[in-house]
Amino acid sequence: MAKILEGIRVFDLTIAAVGPWATKLLGAMGADVIKVEAPGGDRLSHMVPPTIRGNSVLYISANHNKRMIELDLKKEADRAIALKIIEQSDVFVQNMRPGAVERLGLGYEVVAKANPRMIYVAASAYGRTGPMAGEAGIDPTVQSFCGWCGITGPDHGRGEIYRHLAHLDLTTATTITQAVLQALIARERTGRGQRIEIEMLTAAMALQTTRLAEYFATGEQPAPMGSAAAATAPHQAFECQDQRYIAIGVERDEQWPGFCRALKLDELISDPRFATNRQRVAHRAELVSMLAERIKTKPAAWWTIRLNREQVPCGPFLTFEELRNHPQVLANGHIVEIETPHWGSMHVDGLPWKFEGTPAGPIRAGGKPGEQAAEILAELGIVDDRCAGASK
Repeated sequence: MAKILEGIRVFDLTIAAVGPWATKLLGAMGADVIKVEAPGGDRLSHMVPPTIRGNSVLYISANHNKRMIELDLKKEADRAIALKIIEQSDVFVQNMRPGAVERLGLGYEVVAKANPRMIYVAASAYGRTGPMAGEAGIDPTVQSFCGWCGITGPDHGRGEIYRHLAHLDLTTATTITQAVLQALIARERTGRGQRIEIEMLTAAMALQTTRLAEYFATGEQPAPMGSAAAATAPHQAFECQDQRYIAIGVERDEQWPGFCRALKLDELISDPRFATNRQRVAHRAELVSMLAERIKTKPAAWWTIRLNREQVPCGPFLTFEELRNHPQVLANGHIVEIETPHWGSMHVDGLPWKFEGTPAGPIRAGGKPGEQAAEILAELGIVDDRCAGASK
């Protein structure tokens, strides 16, 4: 059965996490992703610990579902090979600092001339125009700039960086994937490719839509609220008797009576201070104080059972080891085991979608830098004259 992107070839000139993760997703949908690297591979990714048999886990995990070739684009002969691959490709993705790819001779105008049907994605941190256009950006710096750190942190405390450094990287990556799929549909209608520009900053702001809306509506900067949600209450993490946390979210007024019954605090159901969500938000401090005291009296598993019985959204805080072995994760293939030629058996994140008619996957291990070069060139009918030229 054909996969969604079967027959689509991606020229992958990406580095670090933003670009590689996007092309990894395209590969999982069946695209033939050709990862093009400078000799020695993506040094930035290879430097990031931990490693498996000398290769960075970041590099390995971001380059599943790809074939690898090395080209020194500063050399005319290698650039000529790249253009021949581009002529037979559908999508070009790069996330280098603005101007870097142009200096390598593969800017949009050059690529579009070689292949007018090419969908060309240029991802950057802050955009390709404006006073910061030439600046490099990584997840923590974009977090700081986009205002994220102003709303993340202890309740009414100082702002903090979100410690999962890849969050904005991978959000931008999924934005790239969405854009490519949309552009492929547009090409079916017009017959032509186009340039797509994507910024980490824009993706980061999209994640903050509701908090930005609060600011635009009131003119007041939202303060950090710890784990609490701004618009609903109670909706946050609570510490239990066993010193584990449970996340609880009462999002609708209909859930409030069941929540009170689960906590055996039936008297709060009719308390006028908490009758509606608006009132619970207004009296959040005194409500949370009472709830925290009550939830501290039983372990997390106890509360999970009682809250689920009342159909109140809740979830325990799991470690990765608990997550990896959880029956729900196992039943849905959220984590899968694959065999790799270089790194042995590995557990990796499963596919994020399940298509009935055009299945994605299975997840395939990528290779080492340049590993499939001969295979790729032979398949595309490209003669590599570099060695012959060097021997003359």
